[in-house]
Amino acid sequence: MSSGAEHNLRAKAEAKIRERSQAIQNLTLEESKSLLHELEVHQVELEMQNEELREAQHRLEEVRDQYTDLFDFAPIGYLVLNEKAIIINSNLTACDLLGIERSYIIGKPFSAYITNGESRTLFLNLRKAFETGILPSFEIKMKHKSKGEFTVLLQGTITKNKISESTVCRVSLIDVSELKKAEILQLQHKSLQKEKEKIQEYLNLAPVVFLLIDTEYNVQLINKKGCDLLGYNSIEILGKNWLNNFISLADGKGSILSYKYIKNENGLLNPNFESFLKCNNNNMPLMSWTNLTLLDENKKYIGTLIAGEDITERKKLESRRQKYTEELEDIVAERTKELKEALQQEKIINEMKSAFVSMASHEFRTPLTSILSSTILIEKYNELNESTKVKRHVDRIKSSVNQLTNILKDFLSMEKLERGIVTTSKENFTLKVLIKDIIEDLHWMFKENQKINYVEKGSIEVFMDKKILRNILINLISNATKYSQTDIQITAFIKKNVLFIEIEDRGIGIPENEQKYLFTKFFRAKNVSNIQGTGLGLSIVKHYVNLLEGTITFISKIGEGSTFKLAFPLCP
Repeated sequence: MSSGAEHNLRAKAEAKIRERSQAIQNLTLEESKSLLHELEVHQVELEMQNEELREAQHRLEEVRDQYTDLFDFAPIGYLVLNEKAIIINSNLTACDLLGIERSYIIGKPFSAYITNGESRTLFLNLRKAFETGILPSFEIKMKHKSKGEFTVLLQGTITKNKISESTVCRVSLIDVSELKKAEILQLQHKSLQKEKEKIQEYLNLAPVVFLLIDTEYNVQLINKKGCDLLGYNSIEILGKNWLNNFISLADGKGSILSYKYIKNENGLLNPNFESFLKCNNNNMPLMSWTNLTLLDENKKYIGTLIAGEDITERKKLESRRQKYTEELEDIVAERTKELKEALQQEKIINEMKSAFVSMASHEFRTPLTSILSSTILIEKYNELNESTKVKRHVDRIKSSVNQLTNILKDFLSMEKLERGIVTTSKENFTLKVLIKDIIEDLHWMFKENQKINYVEKGSIEVFMDKKILRNILINLISNATKYSQTDIQITAFIKKNVLFIEIEDRGIGIPENEQKYLFTKFFRAKNVSNIQGTGLGLSIVKHYVNLLEGTITFISKIGEGSTFKLAFPLCP
């Protein structure tokens, strides 16, 4: 109790005592003593009651302070509104939410502190609440004096004021702005997670490796192709450093590449590079990487999207293709060279054919002219009975016929050889007898005082095709006598079951630059153009030598002559 209240109570008590003082004056001593005793008892009782009242007052003040503290400093705002939504009371938390002191809030309409467009929602809910006695919770946007708009969850109850007995709405205000932000973030996170899952599904269908790394090169996402190729599941890969754990800087040639090969001075991966991939099964496939740098709206680097293709087989194929191309180029170059040589050879052969036609015309014309003129002269000499002159012309006719026969033989032999219809027939014979017969048959060709010297080391008996060997020797010996003025040397011997025959002349020789064409059909050296010949003889000889599985070689020098060497394997 306050001191003022105690003073007023004492004044009233003294006034009543004065009223009773007259009655007290007529009391006896005993009555006075009894009355005094009663007064003392009442005084003690009053003092005790007064102390109890003080203690009760103190307890009430403590409870009031506790409830005031609970009301004002509650973690949520409290307002008391009348039916017109006028603020009757407010706790300090509600004042803090609005950024306004309590003295400025009391008596103000609640709608003054909510955003435009929300007033209708507030009044409809309040009116319904006063009608039904229930105010369901709803969200509403309010205005802070300096911080702007924020969202509160408003809920309350309808009660009667015990003092004024009026109906009021007790409202709680909970700031859910951060919760709304969290809900938005959660929704965004869920949406991003769904998008990520959808992207992961699409990427898993890709036939190439796809992954996402952050600014520290740590893997944030990788598709199924990447996991399968590396031999790990995604959990084992995610969060690991891509460059340190999975990219090999080996160049495949025993050297190690610098990191400059895969990233620039700013630490960003180069748009394209090739490298080996370190896999769990110790495989090292060669990969071609395409890297896309990711930037945020402020152009800040936030990561890299990487696509990789296994080009191991393609590189092998390219290597094989390159090797094949190089080999093909070599083949083409070789074929081109051969073609040029063939064209050159064809040109030479055509020239030879032209020369042969000219030569053949001349070769046929000369003996035929000789035969014709000799026949005419023979008729005249017969009329004159000059038999000596007739014999000379008969010999000329025989010689001319032999020339024609040899030419025709060359043509027929070449035609048969080219058609492959010439066969061999082996027999036993003595080489010396064969060469002697050939010398006698060719005696008509010999120049004056020209001889053939034959040297044989031991008696040579052979088993081979006598006819083909005869044709070979006739051709070579006739050439030797034709292009030489001196004697011809023939040497024959057998060594290690091989028959060797050498035919040597001291004639005009063969020009060195034309020797490679010597066995070509229709070829005739330039230094024999004035000497009769078809250009088929040595080509025929080469074919015949091959039929006998032998070889023919020669050495020749202009002005010194030529030596042809034959070698034929003999049957054991």
